[in-house]
Amino acid sequence: MKGSSSGYSGSILTVDLTKGMHRVSRLAPAVIEQFIGGKGFGIKILYDELTPGCDSLSPANIIVFAAGPMTGTLVPTSSRIVLATKSPLTGVWLDTNCGGTFGPELKRTGFDVLKIAGRADSPVYLVIDDGEVRLEKAAAVWGKDTFHTNRWIKEAEGNDFRIACIGQAGEKRIPMAAVIAEGRAFGRGGSGAVMGSKNLKAVAVRGTAGIRVHDRDEFLRENREAFNEILINADTGGTRPLYGTPAIYSHVREAGALPIRNFQGGVYPGMEKVDEESVLKDLIQARYSCFGCPIACGNLSAARKGLFKGRRVDGPEYENLWAFGAQCGNTDLSAVLEAEYLCDSYGLDSISSGNAIGFAMECCEKGILDDSEIGFRVGFGDARAMIQMLHLIGKGEGIGELLGRGVRQAAKQLGGGSEDFAMHVKGMELPAFDPRAVFGMGLAYATSDRGGCHLRSWTVGREILESRDRIDPFSTEYKAELVATQQDWFSVLNSCGICFFATFALGPNQIAGLLYALTGVESFSGVERLMQIGERIYTLTRLFNIREGITGSDDDSLIEQLIDAV
Repeated sequence: MKGSSSGYSGSILTVDLTKGMHRVSRLAPAVIEQFIGGKGFGIKILYDELTPGCDSLSPANIIVFAAGPMTGTLVPTSSRIVLATKSPLTGVWLDTNCGGTFGPELKRTGFDVLKIAGRADSPVYLVIDDGEVRLEKAAAVWGKDTFHTNRWIKEAEGNDFRIACIGQAGEKRIPMAAVIAEGRAFGRGGSGAVMGSKNLKAVAVRGTAGIRVHDRDEFLRENREAFNEILINADTGGTRPLYGTPAIYSHVREAGALPIRNFQGGVYPGMEKVDEESVLKDLIQARYSCFGCPIACGNLSAARKGLFKGRRVDGPEYENLWAFGAQCGNTDLSAVLEAEYLCDSYGLDSISSGNAIGFAMECCEKGILDDSEIGFRVGFGDARAMIQMLHLIGKGEGIGELLGRGVRQAAKQLGGGSEDFAMHVKGMELPAFDPRAVFGMGLAYATSDRGGCHLRSWTVGREILESRDRIDPFSTEYKAELVATQQDWFSVLNSCGICFFATFALGPNQIAGLLYALTGVESFSGVERLMQIGERIYTLTRLFNIREGITGSDDDSLIEQLIDAV
């Protein structure tokens, strides 16, 4: 394949934790042509190599870190890397996407893919230092949070290492545990629990390898245009750098699409205190960007007032502002920051955590749970109780142990009709868009390959945020086509190594042009051919799920609930 090395190292590093050994293999040109990278490489490896029906927390499960061809290049927002595995939260396919600096650094070690199998006898961390690969003892940081772990490994190995690690939640194999990478997160689905089950505390990477470009002049020209489009766009060059990801919060709320008090709808007292303007005025102190990103949507914030005055954190993100705001009926922004800090510290998925706490609050409201079972009083709007419950989830203690399994499992155990308001699809908790107000998102959630997720298809843009080409959010017309098209296209994006936000300014033709100039791979030479690859990737993830026992009824259940609600 002519130009196959451009954009790729062409190498896969496989680490067997059980044997304490590693090997390097070549990446087949056919795999590149058919699956691009990132998510595509992840599903190809797991579909071919993972034993169907294996326990997600057993040594038989595999973790795949996979960069895309764009990862670590000049392409704007090219920081993304995918972690793929079998989810302990859902029991099916999981790919979770992270920005920041870890992905580009892993690619600079000379590997497109890091594949981890087996289980170490005792806690270890994996070091990849250019071509050197070794396992080191991690007993000194087992039981420690992610912040302490990051500092300790950098003191031991060098400050220029980039580290992805787990906290106490991952060690305790809590199904909603995340992997935290330099302040960013492989958030959803329990990848942290899979790392914990392997006694793998962290992966530390440092590299100096370059990335070859197929057509340098065309690649530079395409990038100049891409940077310009991002900077002049009203979102990526305006509101998003100003507010960060909460930029859309009030728009979603005013459209009636912001879930409130565990998706019960309506309003709650003081809700006007929680939105992007409040974040800008009361919290944000500085901004930062991921590797190679001109958008700079990252916020560094501090609480100037409230129960947790003085709390400093990287955030808040839109989803976290909702999860620990409207979802729990909370108006104290300092509590939102405290919750986000605790999720990063313990290594927890903030969307699932906030969703689980809101679910527990409704259980208390309906008398399914009482204060004696929890150990303290719990109710919507109680910021202190929200934080107490988050500590319990992170430690896997008391009611937190049950909630940490996810709302599907919690509802099965609690009963009392709680199954009717356990907001999930295939076991993954829903994010901050109410499908009763944006019908396209209902279909997107229902057919998502990893469960309740807004990043397989994001119809919100067309249904409530577009100023010119908006489509009726309460209509089903064209929604199936829109969702299917986005699922295929997002599979391409998550395989390339580019951030979803870049697509607010860059069209498919521009992304195809960047990819082809970088790699020279003929399969990437146009949007239509890329869409065929995206369809292949998404179809294979669905086939993976069928093999794990998913049927059409798992898609239909949410749609039936939505029809009943309407």
